[in-house]
Amino acid sequence: MSNIPNKRRLSLYVIVLIAVAYFSSIIVVGLGYFMPEVYDLEPGMPAPTDFTAPRQFVNSYETERLQEAAAAAVGDILFHDAAISAEIMLDLEDVISEIGVLRAQYFPIFSPADIDGIYGGEEPYLPDFWRLSIELEPYQAQHIITGDSPTFARFVDAITLQFKERLDIGLSQAALEAAPRAINDSLIDQYFDEAYASVGHAIAAAVLRQNQVVNEEMTEELRQTARDEVEPALFLQGQTIIRGGDIIDEEAYRALIEGGFIGGDGVALFVGILGTLLTVTIVFALFLFGIFLFKREMAENRRQALMLFCLYMITIAMARAMTPLEYYYTPIMLFAMLAAILIDMRLAAVLTVGVAIISAAMGPPADTMFITYALINGIFAAMIAKHIVARGRVLLAVVSLAVVNILSIFANYFMFGADFSIGMINSAAIALFVGFVTIFLTIGSLPFWESLFEVVTQNSLLELTNPNNALLRRMAVETPGTYHHSLVVANLAETASYDIGANHVLARVGSYYHDIGKMKYPQYFAENQSGENPHDTLPPRTSVEVISDHITRGLELAKQHKLPMPIKGFIEEHHGTSLMKVFFYKEKREYPDEPIDENDFRYQFTIPQSRETAVVMLADTCEAAVRSKMTGEGAKIEEMDAFVRLLIKDKLEDGQLNDSDLSIKDLDSIARAFMRVFKGMYHERVPYPSGTVRELVAGKE
Repeated sequence: MSNIPNKRRLSLYVIVLIAVAYFSSIIVVGLGYFMPEVYDLEPGMPAPTDFTAPRQFVNSYETERLQEAAAAAVGDILFHDAAISAEIMLDLEDVISEIGVLRAQYFPIFSPADIDGIYGGEEPYLPDFWRLSIELEPYQAQHIITGDSPTFARFVDAITLQFKERLDIGLSQAALEAAPRAINDSLIDQYFDEAYASVGHAIAAAVLRQNQVVNEEMTEELRQTARDEVEPALFLQGQTIIRGGDIIDEEAYRALIEGGFIGGDGVALFVGILGTLLTVTIVFALFLFGIFLFKREMAENRRQALMLFCLYMITIAMARAMTPLEYYYTPIMLFAMLAAILIDMRLAAVLTVGVAIISAAMGPPADTMFITYALINGIFAAMIAKHIVARGRVLLAVVSLAVVNILSIFANYFMFGADFSIGMINSAAIALFVGFVTIFLTIGSLPFWESLFEVVTQNSLLELTNPNNALLRRMAVETPGTYHHSLVVANLAETASYDIGANHVLARVGSYYHDIGKMKYPQYFAENQSGENPHDTLPPRTSVEVISDHITRGLELAKQHKLPMPIKGFIEEHHGTSLMKVFFYKEKREYPDEPIDENDFRYQFTIPQSRETAVVMLADTCEAAVRSKMTGEGAKIEEMDAFVRLLIKDKLEDGQLNDSDLSIKDLDSIARAFMRVFKGMYHERVPYPSGTVRELVAGKE
C-alpha cells in the first residue's frame, strides 16, 4: 500500500446497509398511515364494524369544540370612548333645555306665586310636553314644568353630576342597565320627591348609553390565544373511534376521514408520510454524524457496520411489536448497553437518542413520558454499560441502573400530575424487573455478538491477556526476545493510551500480539539474536522481504487462532507504510550511482486507523530505538526525552499518523508517558558490592 492517507469514505456495502435501515425505519414508523380498506360511509349511517385509530391523530371535531369554548370564555375587551361621553352630555343638555323652554312658556319671568295675576284667576295650561325628546308621564311633566325654580335648578345640577360620575367610571352594558334605577335612588337620597326621581330615571333611560366600546381586534387576539392554548384532543393508537352498529355522528365521521377510513384522505396521508420522512432523515443524519465523529473506521469496517445494522433492526422491530405495551418495556436500554460495549460509549449515546425518537414516532405518543424514560435510562445505560462486564463493578452498575429506572418512573408520574399510588409502585417494580432482564440479556448475548462479528469486549480482552493463551505461551518459549519486547511495548502503550483517553486495555492486548508473526523466522529480528545477524549477508531487498513478511505471517496466525478483528488491526497497522531505513541506506551505499525507489523499502500495509494502533506503532518504534541507545551506545536516560520526541515527529512527518485522530497535544502526552516508563526501566541503580554474604559479614571483599 502507498502512504497516501485513507479518507474513509463510506463503502458501497455500508451505504447499502444504511439504505436498508433507512427505508425499513420509514416503513416501520409509517405503518399507521397505510390503511388496508376504505369505506363508503355518511353521517347517520350505522358503523359496519368497530373502528380503532391506526395511529395517533388529532380529533379535530373535539379540538374545535374545546377551542371555541375557550374563546367564548374570554370576555370583551372594552375601552372608554370620550367622544361618546361628550355626546351623552350634550344630549342631556338638550333635554334640560327642552324642559327649560316649557317652563318658560308656563311662566316666563314670574314666580308661581304670581300665576293668579297673570292668568286672570284661571288655571294655567300645561304646555305641549309630548313634544319633548324623552317620554314623560303627565304627572311627571306637570311636576317638572310647574315646579319651583330652585328645586329645578338643584335637580339639573344633581342629574348632571350623576351623569358625569357614571360616564367617567365608564358604562358597560351591565352598568348601563343598572344606571337609571341608581340615579332614581340617588335623587331620593338627595331629598327629591318621587316625581323628580322618576323624571331622573326617565332621562337616564333615554339619554345614557354605553361609553365603553368593545376593542374587536384585541378581543379577537385574546380569543385566538385562548384557542391556541387548548391542547389538541387526540385519538391514540388503538383507541376505539366508533363501535360496530352505532350511528355515525359528525365527530365520528370526521375522525373516520382523518384516520383514512373514508375517502382516503390524501392530505393526511401525504402529511403523515412527509413527517415520517423528515423525522427518519434527521435521525439518520444524526447517526452518520455520530459515526464520523466517534467511530470513523466503521465507514469501511463491514463487520462493525453489519453488527450495528443488526442491532438497530432488531431494536426497531422490538419497539414496533411493543407499542401496545407500557413505555417502560422499551428495548432501548438493551440497545444502548450493547452498542456501548460492542462499539463505543459516546456513539451509543448518540444512537440512543435517535432510536428513542424513532420508537416514539411509532406510537402512541403518551409520550413525552416515553421520550423522558427512554432518553434518561438509555443514555445512562450506555454510560455504565462497560462497568456491567467489568469485574468488581457489576453490582455497582446494576444498582445504579435500578435506581435510575425507579426514579425515572417516579419523575414521570409526578411530572404529569399523577398522585402517589399503587399503580406507580407497580410500574416502578415492572421497570426494575425489565432493567434486570435487560442486563441479563446484554451479558448473555455478548458471546453471540463477539463470535459472529469478531468484536472485542472487556471480558474477551482480559481472556487474551492470559499468559496461558496458546499464542502467548508459544511466543514466550520460541521467541523470548520478542515476547519481552511486546511486554515493554504493552506497558508503554497502555500508559500513553490511558493519558490520552484511548482504550488502554485494547492497546495493551494489541501490543501483546502485534509481533506474533516473528515466530516464523525469529532469528532475523534483533531482539532474538545472540551475536550473528543474518542480514549482514543478505541483500537489502531480501532483508526487506523477510522483515515485512512478519506482518503477513502474523495475520495468518491471527486468522488461524481466531483473534478478533481489532487485534488483527494492531498486527497490520503497527508499521503502516514506514520506511525500513537500515536497509534503504545499505542499498544506497552498495549502489550509490543507481536511482532507488524508496517505496521498495517501505512496509506495504495500512497506516494506523485508530488512536490505539497509532500509540502501539510509536511505542514499538521508541522501545526498540531507546533500548538500542541505552544498551548498545551507553546513552543516558536524560538524553532520551528529545530522542523520543524526534522519533514521534518522524512518524508524524512521514504521514503515518494521518488517519489516527491523534492531536499534537496527544503526541506530547504520549512522549511524556513513554518517558515515565523508560525512566522506571533504565534508572540508575546503586552498585552492588562484590563477594558472598558470608564474606561481607566477615568483613572481606
